[in-house]
Amino acid sequence: MNYLTELLAFYKWLETALISPVQQAYWHLLMWANNRAAVRDELGDWYWPVAFNLPNTVVMRFLGLKKHYQVVHLREQLIRTGRVQYEKHPAQKAGVYRLNPFNKGLETIWIVSEKGCARTQVWNCADTSPAPGAGTYINSLNNKQAFLSGSIPEDAPSPNGFNLLPEISEEEKAAIRARYPDNDVAAFYAIWESREKKQLEIKNLRR
Repeated sequence: MNYLTELLAFYKWLETALISPVQQAYWHLLMWANNRAAVRDELGDWYWPVAFNLPNTVVMRFLGLKKHYQVVHLREQLIRTGRVQYEKHPAQKAGVYRLNPFNKGLETIWIVSEKGCARTQVWNCADTSPAPGAGTYINSLNNKQAFLSGSIPEDAPSPNGFNLLPEISEEEKAAIRARYPDNDVAAFYAIWESREKKQLEIKNLRR
């Protein structure tokens, strides 16, 4: 799952979805928690887990809530929007969240963690072609770095929390913009996709 893809899609969705600012903050908090729970497979690639935990006490602290019932009420509202699923833990522990990604090119797969034989269900990019029209968002590559608890992997290319993609030439950018003379957003997405493809080509050459 691609953080920036989901973020851009979320704000596109907000153009028609009516949710409160605190519900929006709740969704952002869940995205952060899901990314923070990223797991690494045996090959060293990072993945977003489908299911993750987030204690109510953490939700209350980040959203400035004073009572447990406020979390329950907000969560039920967010569930009704279709953006998240939730399963209560039977032993009064942190429940299990599942985000519903905007990127429809994702599929769920099972991987084995690099730390042992534990299997985890994760999101995987099954379709690298952008969706047509206004719903086109930046596609995800599974080798994007995950930044856990503020720590940065040794091979991380950027300390700012994003994986910097290799640049393409100005001639390539101009050719892409020429394909979308009246749509700067579509041109931006196309340029980003071209940079992602270049990153994948570089990675394959290094293998």
